[in-house]
Amino acid sequence: MAAVACLRVLVDGNRTEVPAEALAPLVAKYATVFLEVYWSFPRHSQALNAYSYLLSDPRVDELDTVELARLSQSLQEQLFGTGSEDGVQLVLFEGDAEAMNLFAGYSADDVLAAMRDPDRLPLGGRLRRIAPDGSLIDMPEIVTAEPLDDHIFGHSIDGAQGVYLAAKQAFIGDVISCTPAAAPTYYSLVDGEEHLPEDAESFDAACVMTALRFLVDFPASAPLYVPVSFSTLVRASQREAYVELLRVLPPETRRRLAATVYDVPRAPTFQAIQTIRSALDPSFLAIDLRTQDPDFQIQELADRTVNSVTFILPPARPDQRLAALRRFADHGADYRRRHIWSGVTNVRFRAERELAIALRIPFLTGSGICRIQSQPIGGRPWPIEDLPLLSIHAAPTRVPVPA
Repeated sequence: MAAVACLRVLVDGNRTEVPAEALAPLVAKYATVFLEVYWSFPRHSQALNAYSYLLSDPRVDELDTVELARLSQSLQEQLFGTGSEDGVQLVLFEGDAEAMNLFAGYSADDVLAAMRDPDRLPLGGRLRRIAPDGSLIDMPEIVTAEPLDDHIFGHSIDGAQGVYLAAKQAFIGDVISCTPAAAPTYYSLVDGEEHLPEDAESFDAACVMTALRFLVDFPASAPLYVPVSFSTLVRASQREAYVELLRVLPPETRRRLAATVYDVPRAPTFQAIQTIRSALDPSFLAIDLRTQDPDFQIQELADRTVNSVTFILPPARPDQRLAALRRFADHGADYRRRHIWSGVTNVRFRAERELAIALRIPFLTGSGICRIQSQPIGGRPWPIEDLPLLSIHAAPTRVPVPA
């Protein structure tokens, strides 16, 4: 049986001096010449676009990826010079003809998202990355856990997940994230404990830089919720380092930023809350606390102490998750009396979404609301009937006019 696959070239355009308008033609020219020389008959190559090529070899069951790895190395040297790494990546997508044509049309952001979440691939397809030695690595990549230091976060993937306000049928902001390229899964505060970072301090610092990039690249975006762990803020040395890092954020961006503090205990002390506010108020317009306890002690907080408290649905059976949601909603009057908004996250299923709306919980997040995106989507109307939002490129069937 002949081996057939779609080869995709990923180029980090931010790391080359080649102008953006010239990059695609240059990649296409060089890749085409390379394949004409090295991917010789009876093998066949067909350019689908500047970055995608349909490859086949009638003699084997699997393509010679050692040969293809040379293309990555050659492009790397042409675009970035010697001594640079990871400016070019090659991935292979295998599937039927329709799936490969669909994959070929993916944007670079779509491909990167599919590399961490295979549900984003065309149905029935398989995606693998070609390592420098020509070996094939399944996506998402499973790696041995190691500390997530600054070097590892140097090659990372930014993400955003919309915060939905049901009363307006609109996304009013985004919870951002930053995932190392080598992480076993994407990091997110809104999709349950399996997506939480292993090293909170490094993750918190990386998300500040993600916020800065989004502020620059998407100047019209709605508020960005920047994750920071409770432990980072209550430990003096970590707090001082974090506050110093926040200085990279221009003062005028404060109105576009909110802090979402995770791993908050059931009953944070008055001193802890004051410490958090003192550290965050200069850089963030709003503060959200995230708790895993449906009986979070809202009664102990003073009026308007923080802007919101978000409850994380537990990793449990569906009936237990719904019961926990009802229990959290039972405290709604206490939240309203203190002028503190309530929210629920890790919403995965339609029943949870519908119950949260019926219980008048204002803010909703999770994969059942919005899957992780490559750019912020806050500020967009989106009908409840069209949730969850799977891709920023998908248009809703009906766009409501917010009241």
